Amino acid sequence: MRHSTKLIFAFVLMVATQNGYAQFLQPVEKRMDIGEKVTPAWVLAVEEPEEELRESIVNYTKEELRAKLKKGRNGLLIAKEVKVPSITSYTGDLKVLLSQVQNRTQVAVAFMPGYDISLNSDDYPNEMERLRQYTRNMLKYHMVNELQVTIKDDEKRLKDLEKDRKRNEREYRKLDKSTARMQRKINSDKTDENTKFDLSNEQEAAEDRMNTLVAEKDELNDEITKMNEKIQVSQEEINTIENRFVERNVSVSTEENESEEEEYKP
Repeated sequence: MRHSTKLIFAFVLMVATQNGYAQFLQPVEKRMDIGEKVTPAWVLAVEEPEEELRESIVNYTKEELRAKLKKGRNGLLIAKEVKVPSITSYTGDLKVLLSQVQNRTQVAVAFMPGYDISLNSDDYPNEMERLRQYTRNMLKYHMVNELQVTIKDDEKRLKDLEKDRKRNEREYRKLDKSTARMQRKINSDKTDENTKFDLSNEQEAAEDRMNTLVAEKDELNDEITKMNEKIQVSQEEINTIENRFVERNVSVSTEENESEEEEYKP
């Protein structure tokens, strides 16, 4: 039955992969209207709930860049006049725009050192590449973080279950030795009948408890197996997400290359 479950999971994962789940996730450079200003930005659409993604983006930016994104209008997140040395030496506005495109959440990330100046691959290739990496890591953080939290909780539960199983086994061994001693006394000619009667009752109660422990251990073993499989599935999902972010040649979309832009749109 357990082997069948693994086979079913493998089949589902294979089908999901064939249907595009394992499609590479790479930002594309496009000119976007972000905060009433058309600017070059790294753009990527994912099948993630917008509100959850927004929360992750705010948390990630705070952790990684020590910058606080504030909510603007129409899905805009903005950190004004911030320094982000991991991206650029310039001080400017970090903008993240979230919008819905064909049932997917589209994320556009731009950095503007000045009102009419934006990072772009032509004029600021190194800075723009670091902004691309930030965009990738930000989205990967969201997709992986929840699974990592789930794995951590499941591993704690697994550890508790394994402790319960060890306690179960210790009690069973103790009772097993005790019933063996009682049986030897019952079989001994030196033991009087009243004591044998009392020992028989104690032995019966101990054996009943042992039977209960066997049933409890079976349940613990089943739950431990399921928890191990659940952790494995979560880890495989993380590996799949990591594979979707594997580097490849990045195609930069511009207004002069509409075919690539149309191919990118979800």
